Amino acid sequence: MNHLKTFDMFESLNPSQRDWVESTFASLTVEQKLGQIVCEESGAFSHVANPQEWLAKYPVGCMFLGAEVIDTNAAALEAVKRITSKVDGNVEIPMLYCGDFEDGVGSAIGGYSTMPRIMGLSATFDPGLAYEYGRIIAEECRSLNIRWAFGPVSDLNLNRENPITNARCAGDDPDHSLSILKGIVKGMQDHGCSACPKHFPGDGTDSRNQHLVTSLNLLSREDWDRLHGRVFKELIEAGALSIMIGHMGFPAYESVDAKKGIFRPATASKRLMTDLLRGELGFKGIILSDALSMCGFKAWGDYEERMIDSFNGGTDVFLWPETEKFFELMLPALRDGRASMERLNASARRVLIFKALLGLSEEAKPADAEKIPDMLKRNNEIAGQMAEKSITLLRNKKNDLPLKLKKGAKVLMLVIPHEPRIKAKLVPLYKMFVARGFDVTYSGFPDYHLTASVIEHFDAVFLLCNAQPHYHDVRAYDTTIWSFMENYKMKRRIIISFGTPYFLYEVAGADTYINAYSENVVTQQAVFKALFGEIAFQGKSPVSVPHCFDLGDGILLKI
Repeated sequence: MNHLKTFDMFESLNPSQRDWVESTFASLTVEQKLGQIVCEESGAFSHVANPQEWLAKYPVGCMFLGAEVIDTNAAALEAVKRITSKVDGNVEIPMLYCGDFEDGVGSAIGGYSTMPRIMGLSATFDPGLAYEYGRIIAEECRSLNIRWAFGPVSDLNLNRENPITNARCAGDDPDHSLSILKGIVKGMQDHGCSACPKHFPGDGTDSRNQHLVTSLNLLSREDWDRLHGRVFKELIEAGALSIMIGHMGFPAYESVDAKKGIFRPATASKRLMTDLLRGELGFKGIILSDALSMCGFKAWGDYEERMIDSFNGGTDVFLWPETEKFFELMLPALRDGRASMERLNASARRVLIFKALLGLSEEAKPADAEKIPDMLKRNNEIAGQMAEKSITLLRNKKNDLPLKLKKGAKVLMLVIPHEPRIKAKLVPLYKMFVARGFDVTYSGFPDYHLTASVIEHFDAVFLLCNAQPHYHDVRAYDTTIWSFMENYKMKRRIIISFGTPYFLYEVAGADTYINAYSENVVTQQAVFKALFGEIAFQGKSPVSVPHCFDLGDGILLKI
C-alpha cells in the first residue's frame, strides 16, 4: 500500500524541545529507558506504600487515570487526585497521564462532561460537532494535566454481533466514519491532547471478545485496504500521534503459527506492527498496546514469551504490563540479547519526543480552578446538543410519536437485559416520566409476564434495550421478546435501544423504534424531549443492516 508523507513528531519540535529530548535521553539509565515505555495502572499504584521509593526503582513514564472503558461507573475525582499527588514531585522525567475518555472525561472521572457514544455522535452526520467532541475531551483532560486520550475507536463495525466495537465506533462505512474520526482527532490534537485511534489492524469483523480470546480481523487483504486499512492510513496522514494495537490476528497478512495452531495477536506481531503499520502505512508515532491483562494477549504464551515478542515486535508503550514483573524480565533480557537494546532506545526516545510535543518538557501551568465550572457548563450544553441531534427514529408506523399522554397516564417501562446495574442506568428516564405526572411501572423485562394479561390498561409500553459493548451480549436476546412482540393488545408499543444500534433486527415487527446509542443522562434527556415533540428527531443511522435499515436512514420528524 502506498502512503503519503506521514507526520514526524521530531520534525515538529522546536529547538528547545529537541534539546530537552536529546539531553534527557543521553542521561537515562537502562532502568529509566525501560520505565519510559511502561504505562502503569493507577489502581495498582494506589496500593504502593512508598511512592518515592517505588518510582525510583520502577521509573515508569506513563500513568493511566480514571475508570477503564469496561467499567460502568466513573472513578471519583478525589481518587484520581490522590494518585497524581503520589506521583508529582517523585519523578525526574514528567509523567504522561492518560486514560480511556471515549465518551468524554466524565465517562472515566466523575464530575466532568459525558457525551454520547461515538456512534451517537456519528448519527448527527456533523463533522463540526466531531471537532467539538475532540476539543471537549482535550480541554477537560488538560485541566487535569492529562495529555493522552485512548480514542477514538476507529474500527468499522462490520459484524453486528461484535461485542467490542458496536456502538463505540463511528459506523460501518469508511467514508462516513472518517468524516467523524478525523474531526475528533483534529479537535483533540489542536487543543494539546494526543488522540489514539484504536484497535489496529481493526476490530469489528469477529463476534468474539478480546478480553476472553484472541479475535480475528477476517477481511481479505483487498477488503482490508479498502476498509480498516484505509481508515488507519488516513488517520495517520491526518496526524494521529499514537495508535493502539489490538489483541487480534489478521489471517490475510500473517499465517497461523505452525507450532501453536493459533494466530499471533497484533500486540505480539512484528509483521503487523513493524512491517504493516510502520513499513507500509508509514506510521512514525507511538505504538501503544491494548491492556496486557486481556486473555486475547495472554493466550499467546507464557509471560516471558508474550512480553518479549511484543517488545521485539515494535510496541512502544506497554499498557499495564505488571510493572515489577516486567522489570524483572526485561532487564536480564536486555543484557543477554533476548530483547534488543536498539529497540529500547528507539521506543524510549520516541516517548520523550511524544512528551515534548505535548508540552511536558516545559513547566506545567496549573489549571485555573475558578474557570472549570464555566468550562464544564459550556461543554455540557454542547454535549446536550450532540445528544439531541443524534436520536434516530427508524419506525413510526402508527404515528405514535410525538407522544400525547394525559397527566396520570399509565406507563410501563421494561428493561432488557435484566441486570441490576443495567436497569439502574435508565432510572433517570423513569424519573423524568414520573416528574411529568405519569403513573410509571419500571421493571426488568422478565416481569413482562406479570403484566401481559392486563397490558391494554397501559397507555404506553416501553421496551428499553440497554445492551452495551463490553458488559453484556449486545444482541440482548431473550425468548420472551417474541410473546411481547405478538401481543396485539398494547395501545402504544415503543422500543428504544440505548446501546446496540442493531436491536431493530431482533424486533423487526416494531411499529415504533428509536436508536439512542448511549445510556448516559444527556442522551436520556434528549430521548425524553424527542418523545414528546419538544425537539425534532434529527439522527440518521451510521450503520446498516440488510433488509432492515440502511446507512443514513432516519425519520426526520419535525416539531
